[in-house]
Amino acid sequence: MSKTSAKTKAQPRNSVEKFTWRGIEMSATHSPNYISAGWSHIELRVVKPKGRPVPITDTGYLSHFLDEADLKAAGGPVAFFRAWLDREADSKAYRKALARWQQLDLFA
Repeated sequence: MSKTSAKTKAQPRNSVEKFTWRGIEMSATHSPNYISAGWSHIELRVVKPKGRPVPITDTGYLSHFLDEADLKAAGGPVAFFRAWLDREADSKAYRKALARWQQLDLFA
């Protein structure tokens, strides 16, 4: 056994949860203790349908860092993202982007 593989530091385990928000399939990835103890990195990905706008990301991907205690208080990554999506869903910009997507704008 080589010296480098004999003792490797344990890496935090990522968890991935799939969920549906208003007919959009998404995944939430949680990486606890990402940069330092007590800090989490969470990621949101739009799985299906590709290209459908969501109120908190224009690209279908979002990366966010927050304190582990705040994430736990929110109910975990899925609950955190659902609450954020719900808060922003009534914005004028999102309604406009969704209407454009639903009309299949040929000039966008």
